[in-house]
Amino acid sequence: MACVNPGLKQSTGVKLNPTQNSDASEYLNFAEAFSNMPPDTQKQALASTNQALVLNPNELAQRMKLVMIVGLPSSSLLDTPKAQNLLQQILQEDILSGTQLAFAHVLFDYLVTMNKVAKNTHDDTKRAELLQQKNEVLQIKLDATQQKLEASQQKLDELKKIEKSMGERESILKEAIPKK
Repeated sequence: MACVNPGLKQSTGVKLNPTQNSDASEYLNFAEAFSNMPPDTQKQALASTNQALVLNPNELAQRMKLVMIVGLPSSSLLDTPKAQNLLQQILQEDILSGTQLAFAHVLFDYLVTMNKVAKNTHDDTKRAELLQQKNEVLQIKLDATQQKLEASQQKLDELKKIEKSMGERESILKEAIPKK
């Protein structure tokens, strides 16, 4: 079973009874139905869930639906940090029992894992971007160094030509001056 920090279990003073059916089948049924909805229907489900929560903010079934709407991987409204926070509040209230609690712990562990993966992916992307920038800077430096090397080689070739030319002049002068 998933771990929730026992120090986080604080009563809010509001004690809600679990739904009459204390198994997780209603949550699983909703998750399956929601996963098969097109994005516009998912948005309508969110709107109706939010409307129900305005009327009764402590209704457990609607609160769990909201967690799944923003937490399921098939959701077009995916916001796993929000889902984790909402579910953590429910778990801290200690209002779930039986398979509902087991389902909530599994879902919570999934959300924590997804948030860690998202953070790691974000960190990896930043590292990749930084490495790409460093690579571009090194490529610019390499190009500049190659240009300097080519310019130096060209100057060296010119100096060799001058030296050769001076050597040829010297030998022409030696031949032109009569020996005594």
